[in-house]
Amino acid sequence: LYITFKLVASFIIAVLCTTCLDRLDLRGSDSPCRGRLEVFYKQEWGLVCHHGWNDRNAEVVCKSLGCGGLVGTDKELTLYKDPPPPEKYWMDHVECSSKAERLEDCVYVIPMDGQCKESFVAVECAGSVRLRLNMNGQMDKCAGVVQFSTQIGVVGICNSGWDEDKANRACKELNCGESHYISKSDIFQVQPSSRSGLLQCLQEKDNTEFLWQCMKWPYNDTCSEYTSVICTKHRRFRLQNGSNLCSGSLQEYSVATRSWVSLQQIDVAPETVCAQMNCGAIGNITHENTNASVHLTCPDDVKLRNFTSACFGSVDVVVNGTARGVCYSDTLSRNLGKVVCRELKCGEVLDVKQGSWIENGWLSNVECQGDEESLWHCLAKHQNTKCQSTTVICSGSVIVKLSNPNKERCWGTVEVCRDDGCGGVCRNTWRTRDSEKLCGNLGCGDPVKTLFTFKTQSAPVKDYSVYCSGEVKNLSMCNFVPNENSFCSDPASVICKDSIKVELIDPRDKCAGNVTLYYAGKRMPVCKDSLDKGLQNTVCRELNCGQAESVDVARYGLSQTEGLSGIECERNPDSVAKCNLNNLEKKDCVAGYLKCSGWTRLFLYKNRNACSGPVHALSSTGEKTTGTKLVSNQGWTKEEGQVLCEYLQCGNYKNHSEEPMKTTEWWNKTYNCSGKKNIWECERDDQKIIEQKQLNITCDGKRPEVTLSSPCTGDMLIDKEPVCAVYVSKEKELIFNQLCNNMGCGNAIQNTQRSIANKTNGWYFSCIGHETFLWQCYSWKGTCDHITSVACQKIVQFSTTEKCGGFLGVKFRNQWEYVCADISDSDREKVCEALDCKNGQTLNERQLNEMAKDIQVTVTCPEKHQNMNQCVRLLQKDENEKCQNRRAEITCEGHAEKTQVNVGLIVGVLLGILGLLGVISQRNRLSALRRYGQKDAKDKSLNANEMNNMETVDRDSEEKMSLFEKDDYEEVDAPITNRKGEDDADDKSAGSTGTEYDDIEEQAHDVSHSQTHDEDDPGLPLLPKRPETLLDEVTYEVEIEGEQDYDDAMPGEPLANENAGTPTADPPAQADVIMDAETNANIEVVEVDVHAQPE
Repeated sequence: LYITFKLVASFIIAVLCTTCLDRLDLRGSDSPCRGRLEVFYKQEWGLVCHHGWNDRNAEVVCKSLGCGGLVGTDKELTLYKDPPPPEKYWMDHVECSSKAERLEDCVYVIPMDGQCKESFVAVECAGSVRLRLNMNGQMDKCAGVVQFSTQIGVVGICNSGWDEDKANRACKELNCGESHYISKSDIFQVQPSSRSGLLQCLQEKDNTEFLWQCMKWPYNDTCSEYTSVICTKHRRFRLQNGSNLCSGSLQEYSVATRSWVSLQQIDVAPETVCAQMNCGAIGNITHENTNASVHLTCPDDVKLRNFTSACFGSVDVVVNGTARGVCYSDTLSRNLGKVVCRELKCGEVLDVKQGSWIENGWLSNVECQGDEESLWHCLAKHQNTKCQSTTVICSGSVIVKLSNPNKERCWGTVEVCRDDGCGGVCRNTWRTRDSEKLCGNLGCGDPVKTLFTFKTQSAPVKDYSVYCSGEVKNLSMCNFVPNENSFCSDPASVICKDSIKVELIDPRDKCAGNVTLYYAGKRMPVCKDSLDKGLQNTVCRELNCGQAESVDVARYGLSQTEGLSGIECERNPDSVAKCNLNNLEKKDCVAGYLKCSGWTRLFLYKNRNACSGPVHALSSTGEKTTGTKLVSNQGWTKEEGQVLCEYLQCGNYKNHSEEPMKTTEWWNKTYNCSGKKNIWECERDDQKIIEQKQLNITCDGKRPEVTLSSPCTGDMLIDKEPVCAVYVSKEKELIFNQLCNNMGCGNAIQNTQRSIANKTNGWYFSCIGHETFLWQCYSWKGTCDHITSVACQKIVQFSTTEKCGGFLGVKFRNQWEYVCADISDSDREKVCEALDCKNGQTLNERQLNEMAKDIQVTVTCPEKHQNMNQCVRLLQKDENEKCQNRRAEITCEGHAEKTQVNVGLIVGVLLGILGLLGVISQRNRLSALRRYGQKDAKDKSLNANEMNNMETVDRDSEEKMSLFEKDDYEEVDAPITNRKGEDDADDKSAGSTGTEYDDIEEQAHDVSHSQTHDEDDPGLPLLPKRPETLLDEVTYEVEIEGEQDYDDAMPGEPLANENAGTPTADPPAQADVIMDAETNANIEVVEVDVHAQPE
């Protein structure tokens, strides 16, 4: 009974557990058909205990695993323990019948814990199962159709349920890394499998070592599609730079670097590589040299045929001269289009469409990753078939471009070109982001502000507007709305930053010139006020000219013009195009001229002709020049000579010679002008100067003579045309000195810009200060309202305010002007020699009045000089030379000072004379009365009051005259008596006024009894005898108004007494003498009243 119960219980447990086994495997060996037996139960792997185990049970295991017959089975303690076996036991006392197909069909017992100890069942089957990837018949690759090679034949795996996890297991089992790409199996050319199955791996806790262990039984006879995989260790090859896709340098893709690497040696048979690339069954390997890559030539000749239309159409490959079609497939068609458009250089793919039916389809099931260089490198089934063709439309078929008359990049009118022609886009709907996208597509940087409308013969506006999705970067891939009914006629225009180029325009200098921006096909000047230090240095950097050195007003007629401003260069950009141009504007301004530290000029030096002589170079580094350098004759031919003569404005080349020179001062450049027109383009610095022989060139140019409008002074003239300006970088006076010296006029004293009423045509010159002829400077013609005048030393005149002395004046620019007082003693002596005192003339009053107010001239003689003209020079304002208006005063031998006449003296003498005239007049009246009385012989009684009045007047006059006797007076230079003859002449023309004095003079010649001499001085003139009846009380008073204004009056000659005689010269003559003593004296008119007044 017990035994019966036990058997029934075991049967029940066995029946209950037959549905509990999920899977079984043989593990711990290198084959899925040998190892310890494990079963998967309750989501856990466990062992089978050896109790009751036999060969029949093992045969069922081998059969259920597809591993053929049994080789052997037993319990095991030591083998098959890697990896370590599980600790759990799930089966014991297994009993399989002869009809059992799988182990779960057998009866078994679940053992108790510890019942089986450490022994387990091991099985070895006779079958041999190997996983492989079949790639077009090649079985040793890491790509292809997944297959199993077994003792019963090839077993394929159906694609149903194939995923990345199973693909990774397959690659790992084959030591091929991980899955790179799961492709369609029909892209590989393989024979169908005799048997097929599904893989059904456990999703969790599945530690199976072999993909075979995931096979689900029973087998399926066929599969609609097999699985395939490309592993990361698959070796991908391609050929580059050959005549076709099956010839060229061999390259292999590196997974580690994700790039293609050229192979210098190969460890794979060339026929294998050719077969893998579908280029034939044989191959030929060559090496161009030891270090060159492998060059492989396969037998097939394959090319991708170009589109029949511009960048769109059906896709075809030409294999050995025969066109083959590409069959359309929805899968990865976009990637196919990317590869085709890139291979045919047609931009980005816009669309891939299904085409018409073709009979010559060759590539089907094409799978491109998108990074292939050629469509032939994509995975595809290579087999002739009938299919629908593939049509690709690339962005190159819709070309959005910028069109301009100069056919230049990065600026112009927007045009959209298709198969039916080109047309513009409406400006009203064009947006800033469209400009940004277009400039980016063209590789032209960012857009900049458009300051004017382009006047170009552009195509008609065909598109009204453009719309792009956020992800679209290429404008040609956007949607364009047609301009129906010609609604818009004004096309959009765009200027991109990369079209803007900076230039320094100077026909003679390198790294210096008028600053211009090439903006939208125009050279626009840059305003001087916009040339801050940041922009200056950016310009110099962009042109490889070092750092900015100086800024000036533009030359060559571009000073006042329409220019550009608002350019902001921060953070030291290397080009103006990288500056901030958002505030760019156009305005009327003064254009700028910039000189960089890399400035250079070639010129002729130390010669006697403007167009022939030794060639020198002058350059600067920083703020000072490096000095003149000799240009070597090395490499010079007629071609270089012609370019140089044109550069020097000297016509055509005649010849050149060389002169050996022993010096180290050589210009470190050589010249090669083959195919070049600009001397700076000819310049080379990659050759060392070997020939130390200086270049001496002769050109056939002849330049007109430079003259002055007057000898040694005046306006500069060239063929009667004026010189507008002479620009000199340094030492400007040297150019004008040379000009005056060439005319035999000494050095130049002054050069000025003289304004003229109307603009005229004239010459401009740009010099460096080292030229020996003005024509060695660069010259050009233009208009101007100022012309250049020059004064040379030879026309200098000297004079003084006094004879042989006084203030020194000089004249050399049509005006007399004072000389600054800072003259050395030695130079004063030389000035005296130049004055020629005996014959020289002093400055007259008109010349003194026209004297220049500011003193700008000094006299400083050089150590060696020929004449004083060479000592005159202008004070240099730029060197802060100031005179402070101190006039140079000089005294030479023979100097005669002008007498300083005191104004007070003149006034005092005049007043005295007027008083004396009053006295004489009164006495003449008395004398006339006395003579009248004698003639009538009658006694006449004088009125006592009348005589008293006369006496009073006489006495008053005596008192007044005594005022002159109380002071000391100096004598007048010229005595009155010495001017008798001159006074007589004056008296004869004096009219009635002189008659009275003539009578007096006549009386002086004949002394009568009624006349008497002065008792104290008999030499004085005779006076009438005083009447006896004249009262002593009578005096005369002379009243002088404004006497207080003449305190400084110089005293005249005192009168002897009241009876002094009449002088030989009239008082007015005496006044004339005094007035002549100082022509510049200002004499105030004094009013004098003479009348009698009693005391």
